[in-house]
Amino acid sequence: MTAASNKLAKAQEVAALKGLRAAVPFYVEATDSLADEKRFDAAVGVLAEVLNAREKKRSLFGSKEINPLGPDRAVVARQFAKLTRGGQINDSLLELLSAIAVENPDDPQIRLANAEGLYRAGYMADAIDEYRYCEKLLPDDGGLVARLGELYAIMSRNAEAVDNLRRGIGELMQSHHFDEVAFFSLKLIDVAPQAVSDVQRWLNSMPDDALRAQRDDIRQLLEAVRDKGLDDGRWESFEQRMAALPELDESAEASALGAARDTHAELATPDVHEFADEAADEPEPVWGSKTGNVAIGRTAWDDVANVEPASEDEMAMLLGPALSSTPEPEEEAQPAAPAPESVAQKPSAAAATNGTISKSVASAPSSAAALPPGLAAFTRRKADAAFTAGDFAAAAQSYERLLKGGFEVDVATPLLECYLGSERFAEGAELGLQLADALADAGELDKAVATLALVLEHTQDADVERRHAELLAAK
Repeated sequence: MTAASNKLAKAQEVAALKGLRAAVPFYVEATDSLADEKRFDAAVGVLAEVLNAREKKRSLFGSKEINPLGPDRAVVARQFAKLTRGGQINDSLLELLSAIAVENPDDPQIRLANAEGLYRAGYMADAIDEYRYCEKLLPDDGGLVARLGELYAIMSRNAEAVDNLRRGIGELMQSHHFDEVAFFSLKLIDVAPQAVSDVQRWLNSMPDDALRAQRDDIRQLLEAVRDKGLDDGRWESFEQRMAALPELDESAEASALGAARDTHAELATPDVHEFADEAADEPEPVWGSKTGNVAIGRTAWDDVANVEPASEDEMAMLLGPALSSTPEPEEEAQPAAPAPESVAQKPSAAAATNGTISKSVASAPSSAAALPPGLAAFTRRKADAAFTAGDFAAAAQSYERLLKGGFEVDVATPLLECYLGSERFAEGAELGLQLADALADAGELDKAVATLALVLEHTQDADVERRHAELLAAK
């Protein structure tokens, strides 16, 4: 047994004798040890089991199941969030990450891990939303701002990408956190080649030690400058300066990185981009820099490229028989949620009464796949929270994502209110027709009529008026 396995056995023993809450410090120590052995997935599995644990609690009104961690749940949540950034990401982890993010809305460690998980799973729009929330928690973090710019570039939102990249690099320069200036400068000239003069000015003002540490990124940057035809002869002196700098001593660099890890141990971020060979479809995370009290640098932890998967026997020992089975590959497609039955399958009473009632596109099957269950739950919570807060634009965006996988009345109903509340009347009229048909097909003619009446209170639309009259006649 490894040192980590011994520590985990001790944590499980304490949990069995004194309860799960008493074992929290032991679980933290054990999972840190698993991380030191580069077994992030096993560590995350242990903490997920602890976070999902339930026990019955009796009260005057009966009994209910609760998580036994109490206030120490936040400690385990922070540890879980930290370690998810070192291993693979999947739908169940995303769901748990989003749940603890809701429980701990102002914890930057958890929110950053949630943002990164969404990004690594390919949900760029949701990742941008979460990173923007993190920006409010860490307003002076230039690396975070620049990272947002990179995500905007991926989404081809170039104006926002340029603004955030420029602002982020400027904040990094001002705070003398030079670690990733060259990297983000490369991203900047990809979307704004005219910024090459600013990039040259930034690099020229950096100290020699910072340039040496970023030698590889600077080489890529210079290659991109030439490939784009941006070298006007003014880079020659900078290249001479770089050539005169001695190569960085690897042992000294490792020592410096170790000191940085000690300084930022509480919020350190493991390097996970080396997992690209194991998950080819997963976007490669591109890290920011260490600013303030948050470490989000690519070199924050040791390289985890050589992680060996835990054996079945070890996983059984670590997680117990129930959790030791081999998980499904992350890339395997999730089964789509069943689409609601069409009008042809379930003819409504209204249709039987009035054969002239037209059918809207609500009865047509959706061509888009349903969101995976974890992301669907996250998106629904985000939509409902925005709707309750009166942010109809944000709520509508999330409800629309849910509807792409299949028409659902309980999603379309608040989305209709969002459209009408934000004066998007044309879209409201179209959705109102779809929703009314779906309600009529379910035999709820009163609700269908009320839906179209609500639309007509806000806007006059000939199709809505005609359909409203048809439903009234069918009652």
